[in-house]
Amino acid sequence: MAGAVAAVLLAGGGLAACSTDANKVDATGGGGYGFVQQAPGQDFVAPAQRRAAPKLAGETLDGDQLDLASLRGKPVVLNFWASWCAPCRAETPHLVTLAADNPDVAFVGVDEKEEPASARAFVRDFKVTYHSVIDRLGTLAAGWPISIGLPSTLVLDAEGRIAARFTGGVVPEDLTKILAQLRTEA
Repeated sequence: MAGAVAAVLLAGGGLAACSTDANKVDATGGGGYGFVQQAPGQDFVAPAQRRAAPKLAGETLDGDQLDLASLRGKPVVLNFWASWCAPCRAETPHLVTLAADNPDVAFVGVDEKEEPASARAFVRDFKVTYHSVIDRLGTLAAGWPISIGLPSTLVLDAEGRIAARFTGGVVPEDLTKILAQLRTEA
């Protein structure tokens, strides 16, 4: 019996060791994105180390099509959220205020794994003014260097490269600092 368990453990370890594809996203901070932790749940990438953001395009909650690439030329705050997520509910009013206070920044939501009707009610109740792309199965989120929990927020620079990442609820002051830093880089 002990020999069988050892064989299974060795086989499993061997399989895990085979996963060395450098193109795979590592949500823990690797994957070549150059993340440097600034504070718990907050990472930043120096301009010289930034990589292009993965592609993201799809239908929005209001039925339009949105392609993230069309927003190049200005910073983008990309927030992965769901109406059933308590931290998402807590951070949303702050994101709505920040979007209104920063018209030079594009804010985009990605609604994760829920019925669009629930998401539309959330957007209505929280008076969210920016678009949210529907990611009903989580396939859009799977290509991004984020943790599997919600919320997650990424900030892209004007060139469409990942500049910062927030895991968990984002604090307005922290996001404001990142946006100010991006303005000084321009």
